[in-house]
Amino acid sequence: MLASSATAAPPSDMVKVEAGSFLLGSNRGEPDERPQKRIELAAFRIDRHEVTQAEYARCVKERACRPARRYPESVGAGLPVVGVTWDDATAYCRWAQKRLPTEAEWERAARGTDGRTYPWGDELDCGRANFGNFIGAGPCAGKNPGRVLPPGSRPGGRSPAGAHDLAGNVWEWTADPYRSYGTGRLAGPKAHRVVRGGSCCSYFAMPTTTNRLSFPRSYQDRDIGFRCAADGVREPNTP
Repeated sequence: MLASSATAAPPSDMVKVEAGSFLLGSNRGEPDERPQKRIELAAFRIDRHEVTQAEYARCVKERACRPARRYPESVGAGLPVVGVTWDDATAYCRWAQKRLPTEAEWERAARGTDGRTYPWGDELDCGRANFGNFIGAGPCAGKNPGRVLPPGSRPGGRSPAGAHDLAGNVWEWTADPYRSYGTGRLAGPKAHRVVRGGSCCSYFAMPTTTNRLSFPRSYQDRDIGFRCAADGVREPNTP
């Protein structure tokens, strides 16, 4: 059983996203991205970078997190942690006195308020995100390595809020069950949770700000990680 810890990780660098409205979804995207609608969000903060293996290891050391599944090609203290379930990601964010972002918060942080397709604009660009190379094939083969990179390695792809790698590198767990935008009803099994952002190692899904996938909360993979969020009224607690 994991132990709870009174000692939280020092808050990682976060960016603030102001309160207001934005466009959620896309009428040009996949069926589960429709219908596009304008929604209001309160201010919040979100990690500037994906959680790294070194950061996650501190949570494991304090017995507040389970060890992540290891993949030989994705091991490195400065690389994003991968091989974590939704519950693992939730446990880490709780230990860090934060939380997983909601799906809407994640999208707002990625696209800003102008409805852009990618965090940097509307044109696909292999130089701005680590995506599009699956075992040597895909639109970015020869340009991107087909494995995870240290967070922030593609600074030209940062979002309007100033967060990095919201397109590509690793898929990121969000807090929400997978629901239909049109009805609000569950669109899959109750235990499925949404991941966002695309990854390094697939060219089947482009890293748009609106792309949605869902997996069982127990699912782990070599290109699924996460970042944390916090309410915007104050900084997360410090130790």
